[in-house]
Amino acid sequence: MNGRIIAEFSDYAGLLAAIRSRVSEFAINGERFDEFAGLPRGYLSKLVGANPVRRIGMTSMGPLFDALGIYCIIVENPITTQRLKNRIQPRNNSFMRASYTHLAITNRQWLKIQKLGRQARWKRLSQTQRRNIMRAIALKRWRG
Repeated sequence: MNGRIIAEFSDYAGLLAAIRSRVSEFAINGERFDEFAGLPRGYLSKLVGANPVRRIGMTSMGPLFDALGIYCIIVENPITTQRLKNRIQPRNNSFMRASYTHLAITNRQWLKIQKLGRQARWKRLSQTQRRNIMRAIALKRWRG
């Protein structure tokens, strides 16, 4: 895929600046764009306005990029890659597992987890709250 390079950035502020320049390049009307992109009304200004209220995230990135006619390419920076290789030791592959481990939690384990949760919640309650709970339990027991 060949196309012209619109912007280069390495942080979120750079991403915002690149998208703002693309929006101003097309002189986009926000509400019409939102409808075209399938975003909620007024969402573009919340994402890339002067004081953004929302951040571009997993849900909005796809429709936003698609509607603006852009996509991202990740390019290696050789200088910082070399710096990373010099400072970080490679992992010992003898400890690596060949595949992911499937974790199944049994009913007995869930019961233990629930018990820990109940104990933690009980510890957070004040003496008055505990007394009220126990009083309600006793009244319910005696009423039948």
